[in-house]
Amino acid sequence: MVLWRYNLLDPFASGLPRFENIEVSGLSFHRAKGLEADYTILLDVSEGEYGVPSRIEDDELLNLVMPQPETFEYAEERRLFYVALTRASRGVFLLMNDRQPSRYIHELANIAGGNFRLETIDGEALPQCPTCHVGHVIERKSKTGDRFMGCTQYPDCSYTAQLGVR
Repeated sequence: MVLWRYNLLDPFASGLPRFENIEVSGLSFHRAKGLEADYTILLDVSEGEYGVPSRIEDDELLNLVMPQPETFEYAEERRLFYVALTRASRGVFLLMNDRQPSRYIHELANIAGGNFRLETIDGEALPQCPTCHVGHVIERKSKTGDRFMGCTQYPDCSYTAQLGVR
């Protein structure tokens, strides 16, 4: 099952891909409630207006009939993300922008510890940052031209190491 945040972002609007031994379904997070698949792929689990959590404001009329606002920022968005995340019975893959991963990726990395793995689109493991667990370690250059290893989540994560050390 492939899931995304908004119906208008449906990547399969022109039709679902066909595979010989795999049945593929695609739905928005909302439409996936109550469903299950062996594996799910969550698309664009990144910060942003149409990302996760969405930055699109609810209609003000809706706010008039809703109970008091929650103290947890983006509480309903967080619940919706976890609904989507738990549609998988065997495994889940999260596709994200590595420069702006969703805040929920940080939560998952902290909860999952060693069971959380960052990979390239080709399935190769990325050297995971030992500090934030969400960024990966890449070679960087300082303002003075010195090379070092640093986290892709800088400035949110300030992990650095000498070259050759991870």
